[in-house]
Amino acid sequence: MGQSRAWGQIAVFLLPPLAALIFLFVLPIALTVAYSFWTVNNDYQLVREATLVNYEHIASDPLYRNTLLGSIWMAFLTTVFCVLLALPLAWFIARRVPEKWRVLFIVVLILPGWVSVLIRTYSMNLVLGESGLINWLLTGAGLIARPLEILFTEKAVVIGLVYIYLPYTMVPIYASIERLETPILEAAENLGAGPARRFFRIVLPLIRPGIVAGCIITFIPALGEYLVPNLLGGLQGIMFGNLIATAFQSFNWPLGSALSVVMLAAIMLCLLAMFRFGEGGQGFLGEEERA
Repeated sequence: MGQSRAWGQIAVFLLPPLAALIFLFVLPIALTVAYSFWTVNNDYQLVREATLVNYEHIASDPLYRNTLLGSIWMAFLTTVFCVLLALPLAWFIARRVPEKWRVLFIVVLILPGWVSVLIRTYSMNLVLGESGLINWLLTGAGLIARPLEILFTEKAVVIGLVYIYLPYTMVPIYASIERLETPILEAAENLGAGPARRFFRIVLPLIRPGIVAGCIITFIPALGEYLVPNLLGGLQGIMFGNLIATAFQSFNWPLGSALSVVMLAAIMLCLLAMFRFGEGGQGFLGEEERA
């Protein structure tokens, strides 16, 4: 009797979040999958007959394939640059800044995230444009003769994505570095391990969960980004999210749904590759340590 009552109490607490999860996540995804097998007629009316015509169209058109691969590449570059910038920044805050000031440093770094993404993305035009801050500094210093063409390119999209997602990458890495036990690093130093050896043999394996979490937090939204490439990329920096938005705006919801399902599948495959690579790297490091 007591056990059934306990299960009843657990159900009372779990049912609301489970219902919200099903209603806000599972059902929309299931509806998107269902729409992807439908079509629209010449009057833009839904034809609720299962067919693979949308997926055949996506597979046969090189625009979708090339844009998806380009989006994965730009999201990968964004993740790599974010990690490379976040690691030393997080290390400095966790190991060099006094403990009473660390929270302030973190708040200052994530403060731009409280501003609208639209405003922050528009502000990058003032930095990357022909008359922007970068070209003004370079031409003023005499390093270049004419302004660089950065805006409305893939480089501008990657720079904008790094600017947007760097704080999200840094926070889990910072949390992992802050939990590092100093005696372990001191013991390695006393045993003759140099800074590089300590970093690659001790620090990286210990903070790997934070790095993986930062990569996931960055890669997934960057791959599906729509606003940044729309405002900074132009035709050269178009991403897969822009194609999805175009399909929905053209009232071809089945095609937009099929594109969404393809992106979801690509994200799952990329995440699987990340986890497999992380497991392989962990095994390799483990074997090397035992040797």
